Amino acid sequence: MVHDDNVYFRTGTSSRLLVDSEDQLVAFEVSWQMMQHISSTVIRGAVVVVSEVDKVAELDAMPYLDFAPQQQNVWMRIAPNEVRGRRLHVIDNTPWRDK
Repeated sequence: MVHDDNVYFRTGTSSRLLVDSEDQLVAFEVSWQMMQHISSTVIRGAVVVVSEVDKVAELDAMPYLDFAPQQQNVWMRIAPNEVRGRRLHVIDNTPWRDK
């Protein structure tokens, strides 16, 4: 989720992402297609574990989709220092599987 000019996401307490990326520069991409356009946004920044109790409680209280409710999770934050985006026009919108 995007909140207070940062990107927040959750990952498992034993995930490789948590172990390998703490305090590292990372890239995070979001893409979507609407009708005849495809948009992509990439942010780059350092990722850190959110450990402040008040901030964790604030994030937990926000609406988000929980894909693994039985799993122990931690919140991570990316403070973007670079944001790039592009929008592509789709000429043929026929799904590849229908060709």
